Amino acid sequence: MAGDGMEELIVSTFKRFDSNQDGVIDRVELTKVLKALSPDKFDESSITMLMNAADTNKDGKIQYAEFIAWVMAGSPDGAAPGPQSPVSPQFAPLDNRGKFNVDYRVLLPERFKVDIKKRYAMNKLQIGEGGYGQVFVAQDKEFGNRKVAVKKVTKTGQQDEASLQANETLQREIKVMKELDHPNICKLLATFEQDRTMYFIMELCEGGEVFDRIIENGFITEAVCADIISQVAAALAYVHARGIAHRDIKPENVVFCSQDRNDTHIKVIDWGLAMDFLEKPMTDAVGSFTYAAPEVIESQDIKSYTAACDLWSLGVLTYVMLCGKPPFWGTQRQHLSSARSEKYPISGGPWDEMNPHAIDFVKGLLKAKASDRTPVSTACNHPWFTSAKQKDAVSKDHSMEVLKNLKNFGDATTFTRMCIAAVARQMDHAALKDIHAVFRELDANGDGVLCFTEILSGFKRMFGEASDEYKSVDETFHLLDLDGSGSVDYTEFCAAGLGQKRSMQDDVMWAAFKAFDRDNSGYVHKEDLQSMLASADMHDSWTPEICEQVGNEIIQKFDKDGDGQISFEDWKHLMSACWEKKQSVEGPISNPYDLLVQVSKLK
Repeated sequence: MAGDGMEELIVSTFKRFDSNQDGVIDRVELTKVLKALSPDKFDESSITMLMNAADTNKDGKIQYAEFIAWVMAGSPDGAAPGPQSPVSPQFAPLDNRGKFNVDYRVLLPERFKVDIKKRYAMNKLQIGEGGYGQVFVAQDKEFGNRKVAVKKVTKTGQQDEASLQANETLQREIKVMKELDHPNICKLLATFEQDRTMYFIMELCEGGEVFDRIIENGFITEAVCADIISQVAAALAYVHARGIAHRDIKPENVVFCSQDRNDTHIKVIDWGLAMDFLEKPMTDAVGSFTYAAPEVIESQDIKSYTAACDLWSLGVLTYVMLCGKPPFWGTQRQHLSSARSEKYPISGGPWDEMNPHAIDFVKGLLKAKASDRTPVSTACNHPWFTSAKQKDAVSKDHSMEVLKNLKNFGDATTFTRMCIAAVARQMDHAALKDIHAVFRELDANGDGVLCFTEILSGFKRMFGEASDEYKSVDETFHLLDLDGSGSVDYTEFCAAGLGQKRSMQDDVMWAAFKAFDRDNSGYVHKEDLQSMLASADMHDSWTPEICEQVGNEIIQKFDKDGDGQISFEDWKHLMSACWEKKQSVEGPISNPYDLLVQVSKLK
């Protein structure tokens, strides 16, 4: 047993249920104790739910062995009964035992020495070029309605300094994009490496570049500009807080998600020049001259600069969007001289009719001295953005639906949450549009993550302070934070906000299935599951033996044809079971061990 105290607790509580001392618990005995515990909390349906959960052989009674297996499934340390106990049940990964902090970023598939053309049909028409590669549209051959953007980069085999630096830049871009998880940053879905060619599989943003919209219209309206810039600022606040600078903010690297002109959701793309400035100082003179900060232009690969370079670029971007022209021009010397002295037109033309807050925003960023620029956290909450944040308001019914899903997700098991997070990681902006709107509404400070106060405020607004949802929000928040970072990231929120119908769509389940199919064989093997669980466990809470047990159990439970591996059809059954388990715990009490403790306290 997990300890003498635990064994005594289980025995005494079983005897409390088993009033006639015949060695089993029938429904009448179960009902009597539960009603004594809480007459209002336990109705007939909830009692049936608990009875079915414990009565595994379905004989209408709970045997002592069944009782032990049931209550131990929710024990705080996840320890199953030992060899000397009356029963030693198999480890059940779909129950509430043994939760750990999940690094959902490892759910991103990496393919080596795999022909990408077997998976994707590549369109020969190039849609963009950034960093060191070209970008194409590709179609998933398994599901014709699933399109992605593919960035193709060829690594050089040369050993000269420039070649080595290019390869280092490529690896840095992969590392950065794996880490980034924000609603306004283009999502990396997978990587393929074939010989010397790297392929970045990314979500497809079909709305085109902001640059093209500027060229088409001459400028972008102030209201739309405020909306777009607020999103770019949020993305920069997010990456700067993680020690990353983009270093190439410009209209070409801001793209609309949708072709719908009324949809102004944008993503920041092309992280080829991004750098972790906590690892080493930034000295490279990189980026586009028109948008580069004076200190970047003058660095000459010697002088270091800070992430404030992105804030200058954001100011230039805002200026160009508002009036259709750059603030500085002429020769390189003239451009730099004007930038240093902060001389640029900010009156006449459209400026006299401009919202003073818009002008204040631009002036606060176009400061020659980096330390004088508006801090990114302040920029995210600038008064100019007030109208933009109101624009995304969603209906109360929809917000409530998403928040209820958050509560349900907190009750799900570790393995279930991993599977659903894998689905969310592969869903693009179109599939997450409604959830994105709720996320943005909750994100009061616009930093792209949700703190406890923001979640608490949302639950209070939707359900009220007297609601059970509001009272248990502390526990809900803790369970939503899969990786234990202290905040709820975008993928974590999207995974929790998904309903069963949306996450069970074949195309997104296929993408998640391929995340677990680590050797790209078309099947998920025990070793795949074991490896995924081990790598996702951030603090090694599960031993290799437990990971192996989980892998074995999943194969045994869901391998319908007995070939020792999980096919896609098997995977769909597995996902369905995850949701069924998730729904089954939605009752008066979700953890049998908690019930055990409560019953033991009855007088």
